[in-house]
Parts: sequence; structure tokens; C-alpha cells
Amino acid sequence: MQAPQPVNASPPTANLSWHRSLVGKLVIFMLLGVLFAYLMGALSGFLMVERGAREQWWREAQVNTQIVSATIRRIYTSVAVKTDDTGQVTHIISPRAIGDEESVLETGFSPVDVLALASAQTRNNVWLFAESPQGKLEKMVDARNTVESNALLAVSSWRSMSQAADFYVGFAKIGNEEHFISSLPIVTSEGQLLGVVVSTIGQKASLYQIRNDLIQKAFLALLAVLLATALLLSILMRRLFRPVPVLVRALTAIAKNQTQSTTPYTQRKDEIGRMANAIDALRKKVIEREHLLDVKDEALRFQHLAHHDELTKLPNRIQLNDALKAAVRSLLQGDVFNVMLFDLDHFKEVNDSLGHAAGDALLIEVSQRVQGLLTENDLVARLGGDEFAIIQSVSRSALEEAKALAGQIVATLHAPFHIDAQVIQIGVSVGIAMAPTDGDDSYELLRNADIALYAAKAEGRDRYMLFTLGMKMTPNTIRER
Repeated sequence: MQAPQPVNASPPTANLSWHRSLVGKLVIFMLLGVLFAYLMGALSGFLMVERGAREQWWREAQVNTQIVSATIRRIYTSVAVKTDDTGQVTHIISPRAIGDEESVLETGFSPVDVLALASAQTRNNVWLFAESPQGKLEKMVDARNTVESNALLAVSSWRSMSQAADFYVGFAKIGNEEHFISSLPIVTSEGQLLGVVVSTIGQKASLYQIRNDLIQKAFLALLAVLLATALLLSILMRRLFRPVPVLVRALTAIAKNQTQSTTPYTQRKDEIGRMANAIDALRKKVIEREHLLDVKDEALRFQHLAHHDELTKLPNRIQLNDALKAAVRSLLQGDVFNVMLFDLDHFKEVNDSLGHAAGDALLIEVSQRVQGLLTENDLVARLGGDEFAIIQSVSRSALEEAKALAGQIVATLHAPFHIDAQVIQIGVSVGIAMAPTDGDDSYELLRNADIALYAAKAEGRDRYMLFTLGMKMTPNTIRER
């Protein structure tokens, strides 16, 4: 027996696509976990940054309001301010609109000059709006003159002009531009709206550029983290699961009954080692099973040889005797059967003239022709030489069925045989004993069928004879082969 050979411990990986392999699935799972954790962290961070940015914008807008209101109070000494509980200026109280001709004469400052002073301190533009005849807030002047004339102030949350009389911080549209503003109303002591001073901390697009940059940087960082994680996990998982494809191939080989190679990694003390030992135990069991199957097949072969004729593959005398004993026992249940013995006429002449090879071929052809005449419940056996026996099961009439089958045998074997380009003509003599009429045990039935066979030969061969009482072998009855 060939000594077992170890399986190569470093062959290429199994023929699986990467995403279907165990390594691929683990890497994908880990990447999804990293992606989920990163996205949750990024979302949380983004919300915190967004919230912090808005709070910063709000504080900056409030500071701008304080600067603008202080600048206006320094120029227009007749105005007052209204504040909330935190000290935040929320209204400018003035007896008349700021920026009219009378105020210019009194102060020597035009409205543009005042707004320019405030803009210089806030570093952003400042506008002065007044209510138009159409009931909208229309630009009067702005510090930097960057917005078109007659530009309107629009706040999406304002449903009526009365809301413009309240202090407002948030996004608003000035002309075609959107800014984050603080809107400081100018009102009379009775609360009548005279105008609105608006200061901005910047346009919406520029303010959100910080957020967009943050998102872009976070996305790039995510890609870098995922690539690094995928590379690291692939290296680690391949090293960790390198034995798996080898063990898969070992199992595949066992499934194909290729059990010569021993299983690797059996010396490991971890789960891989346990799996390898289990696979090797399976390999040994398969070897043992194959050995047992070989022994069983050999026993079946010998059993077949012990019960069958090697030349014609027909049952032999041993199997015939067993079948005949079973048939005799079935007589107790009322079954009926016939026993026939027949041998070939002039077979010895064929052997002598054409040789034993032709004789063997003739015996094989004879067995095939006779088998074609039998039913599935009948049995034909070769007893040796050119002698054969048949156990015929009977369904209706033993006598009629015996005559019919025997007549077919005589006619079929009387037809010429073509063996090795030679035409061979033989005959057959058949002796018949019917059970239980002619006997109820194996020995008696075979003896009576043999006596009938002798009688058929004595009558001139190429015929069949039924056993009758008083039929005996005499010294003059000579069986010629």
C-alpha cells in the first residue's frame, strides 16, 4: 500500500470569487461595521458642527446688531434703544425716520456715512430699509452699494409686515442674494415701524462652504479609512484563514475517494486543528469503508461464482438444489411445478470436430435460447458439460405447460447454430417429472426426470418424454453425449 502523502500546505486559494469566500465575507462585514460606525460618528459630528456654526452665526449677528445700534446712537443723539433681559438691543426708538434731510442737517452725516461706519466695524455690509407704498421693505441705502437699487428684504418666516417690527436673526433674501442677517427695527415710541437696519455676517453660500469642505474632507477620510481597513483586514484574514481552502480541498478529495494524502494542520491546537483532525478521521473512516466494500464485493463475487456456472453465467447445481428444496416446501401451500432435465444430442461430436472453444460458444448460445423461452418465475441451471435442468412454475395445467415448454426447447435447439462461420445442427433430449405427481422431494423428482431423459434418448433423441410409473432405466438404455 502506498504511504500517505501530506497535502501541500500552501496551494492557491479555492476557486471562489472574493466576495463569496470566507475572507471576503468577513472583510465586507468588518468594512460595513466600520462604515456604519464612521457614518454615525460623521453624522453626529456634522450635526454638532452645524449646530455650533448656527450658534456662532447667531452670536456674530447679535454682536453686529450691538455695533450698528451703538454707531447709530453716536450719530443720532435723539434716538434710544430697547433691549431684552440679556441686554441685547432689539429696537431703535426714534421720533422720525433715520436718514431724512432734517437728520442730515442736524448731524452732518448722510445715511451712507453712518452705515459705512457700522460696516467698517462689522466688516460686512449694512443696509437701511423702509416700507414702500406697496407694503414691502425696500432698500434706501447700503454701506457698500453692492445690491441693486430698490432691492427688497424678504424673510420666509414673515407672514405680514407687522412681523418686521420685531428683532430677527436668521437667513433672509436681499435682492437676489441670501444672507444670514440681524434685522433691527426702527420704531416710534408708539411702536410704529419707520424702517429696518440690516447687518449681515455673510452670504449663505460662503457660510455653507465650511460645511461643504467638512463633508468633503470627511468623505475623503472615510475612503482612506475604508481602504486601509480593507487592506489590513484582507492581510489578517488571509493569514488567519489560509488553512481553510486547504481543508476544503482535502474534503473534496475525500468525497472523490482520493484518500492517499494525509490531512495537514492536525498538529494545531486551535479550531483549525480540531477541524483538520475531524477531516482526517473522516478520511480514515472512508478508507475503512472502502476496504469493507472491497471485502464485501469480493465475497459477493465468490458467492456468485459458487452458485453460478462460470461459462454460461447460469445458476449451477448448488443453486438448483436450493431452489428445488424451496419449491418442494411450497408444495405444502398447494403450488405445482415441473422439473426438466435435458442434454444436447451430438455435443461430443461438436467438441471433437470443431474444438472446445466452439463447444463453449455453442453452450452459451444454447443457454441464451433457453432463457428466452422461460418466464420470470422459471429457473434454468447448467449441471455440467451439456446437461441442464429447469424448474418450471405452473400456473394452470402442469401437463400442458410442461409439454408446451419442452416442445419449444426441442424446436428452438433443433434450429441451426452459427458458430465461427460454421453451421452446427444438434438436437436435445428432455425428461420431465411433475411435482407432486411424480415425487414430492428433490431426489425423487431429479431421479424421475433423469429416467424420462434416458427414455427420450432411447426413443431416438430430439424429443421430450414425460415420466410415467413403471418407467425405469435398463442396461440397454445408454446415454450418448
